[in-house]
Amino acid sequence: MSPRPTRRADLDWLRIAAFALLILYHCGMAFVAWPWHIKLARLAWLEPLMLFSNAWRLLLLFLISGVASAAMRAGGGTGFATSRSRRLLLPLLAGVVLIVPPQAWVEVQVQGRWHGSFLQFWHSQYFGFSSRLGLILPTWNHLWFIVYLWVYSMLLAAVPAAGLAALRRGAARLLAGGRILWLPMLAIAAVRLGLAGRFPETHDLVHDWAAHAVYGGSFLLGVAMGPEGALWAGVARWWRPGLALGIAGWAVVAAINALPGDPAGAWQAASRLARAVQAWGMIIGLLGAAQRWLNRDHRWRQPLAEAVFPAYLIHQTIIVLAAWWLLPLAVPLAIKASLLIGTTLIGTAAFCRATARLGWLRPWAGYGPVRPAVAAAPLRA
Repeated sequence: MSPRPTRRADLDWLRIAAFALLILYHCGMAFVAWPWHIKLARLAWLEPLMLFSNAWRLLLLFLISGVASAAMRAGGGTGFATSRSRRLLLPLLAGVVLIVPPQAWVEVQVQGRWHGSFLQFWHSQYFGFSSRLGLILPTWNHLWFIVYLWVYSMLLAAVPAAGLAALRRGAARLLAGGRILWLPMLAIAAVRLGLAGRFPETHDLVHDWAAHAVYGGSFLLGVAMGPEGALWAGVARWWRPGLALGIAGWAVVAAINALPGDPAGAWQAASRLARAVQAWGMIIGLLGAAQRWLNRDHRWRQPLAEAVFPAYLIHQTIIVLAAWWLLPLAVPLAIKASLLIGTTLIGTAAFCRATARLGWLRPWAGYGPVRPAVAAAPLRA
């Protein structure tokens, strides 16, 4: 009998959907007031829609990465550190050297700090290891997720198998019953209320303590959950209340965000508390809904799941360059937004398709080795 596959179809679909949402979210960043590389306009009605996902999307992705890492360790942990380093660091290097620089070039031009061609900027400024243009160069920008995931993976690689087994047993006891719903909410709220003010999220790895507590904790919880285990039965039981709490938390966050000025004092504390409820409630809700409704394989699952990493690598650079091209055009805003989204989707798909066909380029573009199609296993909760 062949071994039971450890790939989870429902988590694959959630990961695909989360990264697709990320592409649309980054397109939306060109139209809201929050700091970003380039702005085309401000659409006030868009901010509540974007607030719907930004409290939980990255937490969910780190949790799913933890589940996948647990499966890889269980499948033979001796080469885990090497395989994760090869899979994550090669695309990171390619991204920092070649993919991210156009984003920095557009940003310094928009800010009026540099005027010249991209090749001049890349050759004379980007590798200057300074911040004299207002940016720390070179930079990893949106690829910070890869850096953090690699660090968490290396820490996991140092944990012996007995320690991982103890972690899973301890998590199963600690989060038994309804505690899987409310205890992580309390933990996230404690971090947001106690650390976020002192350590605002920077993505610089070294000083990002509040982010590490939340993202690293989510990764660790994913490791504890694993592809199968007792905690998934709790998810199946509590996902509906979680989803309701997540939506209620989003409503509170959106209402506070709509107030004049930036939230401060009690309003800021209330917003952070509501974000914690929103974040974990939505995660439990989405995990449970996917476990029930997306727990099946399809011929598109494997190619889409494989294309997630290269799409993540390239999409933001396409968005920033497309926005730079659209910025001076005197066309209606609806056309600009449509062109931005369309160009991003087409360009991202073209990049994924082109790099998938070149064997020597696949590791640098975020693809794994070519393997036969593998069916994903349904979870029996």
